[in-house]
Amino acid sequence: MRIETNLPGFTLETIEAVEKELGSRLPNELREAWRHDNKFEVGERFFYPIKDERFFNKTWDDIIRANRDERGLPEHFITVAANGSGDELGFLTSDVETIYVWWHETDELERVADSIEAFVEVTRLELDVIETFCERVNESETVFGLSAEANDGWAYAPSVIEETDVLLFFSTRERALSCRVEEWDNYHVIELPLDLFIAAWLPNMSEDGLLRGLDWPSDLKGMEYDPETVLEAIEEVE
Repeated sequence: MRIETNLPGFTLETIEAVEKELGSRLPNELREAWRHDNKFEVGERFFYPIKDERFFNKTWDDIIRANRDERGLPEHFITVAANGSGDELGFLTSDVETIYVWWHETDELERVADSIEAFVEVTRLELDVIETFCERVNESETVFGLSAEANDGWAYAPSVIEETDVLLFFSTRERALSCRVEEWDNYHVIELPLDLFIAAWLPNMSEDGLLRGLDWPSDLKGMEYDPETVLEAIEEVE
């Protein structure tokens, strides 16, 4: 986990007192993290701190407050982190290791990782991929893709996380060429100006509910991103 502040950690006795207040044991990785530091973030998720009277202004929105009944969280769900838009990351009291996201707009729980450790690993990989992609396309001002037609269409693959398709984009010509295998061996490499990609392609993909795959390898398995996340990442690099 990447530490947001240098707030000190807690004794095991303090952590167990928090667990008693919550009515549930916490994931092992989270317990261990709190032994060393308080208040950290992973990607866009800010983990709730344990309240510390010495640093009240930084820890007032603590994990116990975040799990109050009036927040309307699902029954038996304990939130441990938020993304700032109302969606919560947490676990069920019947299985403290498996991690879920609660989507507040639909009131649905989605399993996202087998553990906090697995969630952190995947999140860091996602950040590495998108950061490298954005740095390259900003430098070249070009996004690359593949298509069965020389000047039309775009290669895509089915999403493994949603009922939609993933359009594939590459940061270099070489990476696009590496995916010209099997049924794609006769596909053409397409060059798309970055400004057009930002102004037209990303908004249209968002409206159509399509996801985006960045620099996938030849086995066509990789991270899937929504267009808004990609746009924000490109703007941050500019």
